[in-house]
Amino acid sequence: MLEFEEGRKGLRRLIYSSRFVGEGDFGEAVRAIVATSIQNNRLVDVTGFLLAGEGLFLQWLEGPATAVEETFARIARDKRHADLVTIADSPAERRRFRDWNMGQHRLGAADQALLAEVGLEVFNPAGLEADRAERLLLRVGERYLRSA
Repeated sequence: MLEFEEGRKGLRRLIYSSRFVGEGDFGEAVRAIVATSIQNNRLVDVTGFLLAGEGLFLQWLEGPATAVEETFARIARDKRHADLVTIADSPAERRRFRDWNMGQHRLGAADQALLAEVGLEVFNPAGLEADRAERLLLRVGERYLRSA
């Protein structure tokens, strides 16, 4: 039995952080990454949410275990990402971001209260424990999710 078969239909959840090292405007890079991710993720049934700010990324990937692993490997090879830190990697009972192949939010000044909720003064996702990273992504993502 595969490790991730204990989740519903072998679902896997992976949360990671990384730092943008690409050339050009960070906002343009985020738009390009999201557009490509939507296309790629749709093909392999991966969904998730990307939080971006201050040249940093915090991303939740979910889907079939093999597809999540391959998606993360592709991200790790992407020269726009550096300092990848896996924050959480576990079986998932259900999808939390089922509505999107890749939802996203760019952090701004209005998000300071959300950061404070998880004990951050500034966006520094690499230092988050799994539960705080999950809480932050879910709180930001719930602004966009449709009711179940």
